[in-house]
Amino acid sequence: MENKNTILVVDDAPENIDLLHALLRHDYKVKVAPNGEKALEIAQGDDPPDLILLDIMMPGMDGYEVCKRLKTDKKTQGIPVIFVTGKVEVEDETKGFECGAVDYIIKPFSPPKVKARVATHLKLRKAELDLRQLLEKTLGGAIGVLIDILSVANPTAFSRASRLKHYVNDLMEAADLTGFWQIRLAAMLSQIGCITVSPETIERIYRGQEVSREERETYNRHPQVGYELIRKIPNMGEVAEIIARQQVLETETGFQGSERVQHLVRSGSRMLKLALDYEQLIFRGDTPASALAALKSSQEDYGEQLLENFARIVESESIHIPVRQLLVMDLRPGMIIDKDIVTKNGKLLVKAGTEVSVPVFETLHNFSKTGLIQEPFQVLVPA
Repeated sequence: MENKNTILVVDDAPENIDLLHALLRHDYKVKVAPNGEKALEIAQGDDPPDLILLDIMMPGMDGYEVCKRLKTDKKTQGIPVIFVTGKVEVEDETKGFECGAVDYIIKPFSPPKVKARVATHLKLRKAELDLRQLLEKTLGGAIGVLIDILSVANPTAFSRASRLKHYVNDLMEAADLTGFWQIRLAAMLSQIGCITVSPETIERIYRGQEVSREERETYNRHPQVGYELIRKIPNMGEVAEIIARQQVLETETGFQGSERVQHLVRSGSRMLKLALDYEQLIFRGDTPASALAALKSSQEDYGEQLLENFARIVESESIHIPVRQLLVMDLRPGMIIDKDIVTKNGKLLVKAGTEVSVPVFETLHNFSKTGLIQEPFQVLVPA
């Protein structure tokens, strides 16, 4: 059966509803609403319409108000609205377009014109959705390539990003911020700037060992390098801003944005910095308890609630996770490498703490076929 587009007709006059229903029902699935309240209920339901034909002059809530509410609701703001009205003054059209309508049909209407306008705006909407889907796939592919590059070029940095993603995901869930995909992505890409830093330098810095001034400066620049790389990707501005502030929250980039966007960047930066600072302390030999105590002494950097949430996350990790010895073919996504995997000539291949992903699996599988690594591997297997 052909999947027809759904049209919602909103009018308080039954004769107008009957006329539009008879005109469109052969080509589309038609829903009707006699008033603004019912129209909003249908539009915000589980099966929203693809386009709305909306009368302006209705008792109670008029068409302008209905359109405003549709355009301020994230779920319905993308639905095209065409006003069907007897109001023909220029100021009426202007007000309608300011509310978010895409077109006007004047009563008494011409059936061919109604059909043509509806078909045109449905095609435009489909083209918009197809373009958005294409951009999302392109963006996802670009990000995947960057993560794959980091996993091969710098296993130490990739391992850290894998752990940071885990902590930030849990913090987002605790703070009810799971809708902010930018924060999650910033954690995944936070160490991409480390492609300019040698794994040996990163390892020494993580462990608090002595490094040269040049090595320290190169490492300290990695958030800026990551920022410069990511901000060039469309729709990744907030992600880049969070990455820039992962070590110093007050980093100035000239960024300006709405209150909501500033809240997103501020929250994401604090979560990422908290996870990073905890990681640094653990790498230098602190126990989880002593690391948390040290973080609480700098509570103003993170906020009391964020620290409390993080403490609960760390405490929950103390629950035993089984350790197993597995061959490469037995590895599955979500497992965590528990012990460094090195080649027989001593090259670090996968750092302990790295979550098994497709690139990690493929790397180990390829090296296994050449006999350059020793199996089985020591792996944590979360429930």
